[in-house]
Order: sequence, then structure tokens, then C-alpha cells
Amino acid sequence: MILSLGSSVVIGQLSLIFYGTFHLYSWDIMEPICYLMTFGNFTAGFYFYLFSKRDLDLTNFHEILTLRFTHRACARHGINLAKHEANRAEVERLRNALKVIF
Repeated sequence: MILSLGSSVVIGQLSLIFYGTFHLYSWDIMEPICYLMTFGNFTAGFYFYLFSKRDLDLTNFHEILTLRFTHRACARHGINLAKHEANRAEVERLRNALKVIF
């Protein structure tokens, strides 16, 4: 849903530029508006990089959203995520030990 919203913003900006350039105004008027939109998009991407210390691409954005959703859902249902990860590591260690035995 968030990725669809982001795509809609980009499509809306392009639509505004095309409509303003070819139907309402000319490129002389739309050029500063296009520049400011591009500068705003760059600034938003730079702030994302500053806050997350990751590049703004689809895989990093998806991973960040997935982790945020997981932490919030676990907190809402009272699940201790650190204990869950420790139990998962212990189960994996025991499985590897059983593979060696059998």
C-alpha cells in the first residue's frame, strides 16, 4: 500500500508537469515547478538515507517496512522478539546436532 502511494505521487507529479506544460502554461512557467518537485524528491530521498543509513531502493525500503511492521505487531501481541530469536537459534542448533547424530 505504501509503495502504491509512492508510485501514485510520482505519477501525479508527472501528470501535473505534462498538463501544465501542454494545456495550461508553457515550459517557461513549468520549468521552476519541475525543478522544485525534483529538488523535493531528492531532499526526501536524502532524509531517508540520513535516518536509515541505507540507500533508497525498493529492497531496502521493503526490508525496513517489514521489520517495522514485525516489531509493532510483536509489541501489540506481547511477544518478546529477542527471546523468540534466541529460541529460534537454539532450535537451529539442536537440529544441526541431531543431523550429526543421525
